[in-house]
Amino acid sequence: MARVWAYGIAAAGLALAGCGPMALPEAERLCAESVAPKAPLSGEGRMGVTSGGDFESGVKLTFTMGSGGGDPGAAYDRCVRARAGQGPSRPYYTVPRGRG
Repeated sequence: MARVWAYGIAAAGLALAGCGPMALPEAERLCAESVAPKAPLSGEGRMGVTSGGDFESGVKLTFTMGSGGGDPGAAYDRCVRARAGQGPSRPYYTVPRGRG
C-alpha cells in the first residue's frame, strides 16, 4: 500500500512540474510569434458570361482575425510574464523577426 502512495506522489510531482514557468528564451520566442502581425485581408472574384449565355460569378475571401488591436509590445510583455514568470529580457520592438 505504501508503494502505491509513493507512486501517486511521484506522479503528482511530475505533473505539477510541467505546470511551472518555462525558460525565458522559449517564452520570448513563442510570444513574439503569437504577437507578430498577421497577413491582411485578401481575396479574389470572378464574373462573366459563358459561351452558352449563362452568367457565372464567384468570390473567395481569406482573412486573419487579429488580436483585437492594441499595443503589441504590451501584449508581448504580458505573454512573457505569464509563461516565464518574469518580464522579457528586451522589449518587443527590439526582437529580431524572421524573413519569409
